[in-house]
Amino acid sequence: LALQLDDHPDNAIATGYKRLEDLVLERTSLQGESGSRLLSNAFQGDKSILYWDDHNGGEHSGKASLFTSIFTAYRNRRAHKEFETDPAEALREFLLINELFILESKAVERPTEIIN
Repeated sequence: LALQLDDHPDNAIATGYKRLEDLVLERTSLQGESGSRLLSNAFQGDKSILYWDDHNGGEHSGKASLFTSIFTAYRNRRAHKEFETDPAEALREFLLINELFILESKAVERPTEIIN
């Protein structure tokens, strides 16, 4: 996707969001969920399916909020309308998505005894 960013920024960024969403959906089996609702159910709260074992609830909460905030602020506008993005703005947004992929890869499944 990074190779497509210069020539097709909207497609590269939108595809990044879709891939991230599919990855979280696959890991959580939250069928029928999408967007910020999927990410909220996957990451937010003490009984989330995925979490970061940071030993600090504030850090976990901040990382979970990052997912839903970026989707709400950036992904939703791309999903609902077509618009032009300048190259610097596209790069910044692409880097945000990259950070979400890194955070997702570091998240682990919460033990089931904690969820129930």
